Amino acid sequence: MRKMTLQDIQSFSLEILKVVDKFCKENNITYFLAYGTLLGAVRHKGFIPWDDDIDILLPRPDYERLLKTFNVPGFKVFDASDPNMLLPYSRICDTTRTLVKTTSPWYKGTIQSGMWIDLFPLDAVSDDPEEFKSQYKRALDDYRETVAIRRRKTTLDRDFGMKRNGKTLLHRFLHPFRHFQDPMPAKNKLMAEMAACPEYGSTAHVSMLPCPEPRWEWFPIEDFASTVDLQFCDVKLPAPVGWDHLLHQLWGDYMQLPPEKDRHPKQTYLRNFWL
Repeated sequence: MRKMTLQDIQSFSLEILKVVDKFCKENNITYFLAYGTLLGAVRHKGFIPWDDDIDILLPRPDYERLLKTFNVPGFKVFDASDPNMLLPYSRICDTTRTLVKTTSPWYKGTIQSGMWIDLFPLDAVSDDPEEFKSQYKRALDDYRETVAIRRRKTTLDRDFGMKRNGKTLLHRFLHPFRHFQDPMPAKNKLMAEMAACPEYGSTAHVSMLPCPEPRWEWFPIEDFASTVDLQFCDVKLPAPVGWDHLLHQLWGDYMQLPPEKDRHPKQTYLRNFWL
């Protein structure tokens, strides 16, 4: 196997997204570029140079329909509702051309997966700011619990080198009981939190709850009322109509580059290979 470069990772991630984009357009499923991928489209007309993944958001009804209907040879859907999934969000994985090794397990039992893109649902949330903050905090606490447990279940692998393996051993020493904990109770609490959300479109606000950041992602639904196409590398892809408002809410002056020390890939717990 040959290790993938950052350029390989970006190029193949975009290839997966193009497959998903084609399927969504053929089946009238709405999705949006989101987070770092949306920022990359606006600021760089493609990937943020050091970014190593793709983020997309789907309104809850479109998210559920994509999971139920997506069927493209060479790719597999891993649905968050699968009792073996340790993640509260879903992903579409390559099954034939790549292999991903991780020190942070995301599926119970033995699994061999290639590269993926993550699918995040947009859910309707309360229009009352205090009620929303309470809900968002519960989601954030549950998500942090799942991440903490998964990180303590890290595995040793020579492909990750001495530094990463040393960090794994240190985590096991400092948190010996975490290695034996089950992340499923916290994940299931978060899934129940999302299931209790109002019907999509019945409130004036939406949020992404399965992978919350420590910031209040309380978005006006009107920002997602339609799509606009933005250039992303060699293709135009759908962004939320309110992309400028969203990016300002997330990053403030989003055209300003971060400090140089922060310009590096974030998924250091992954190693990607060509088969």
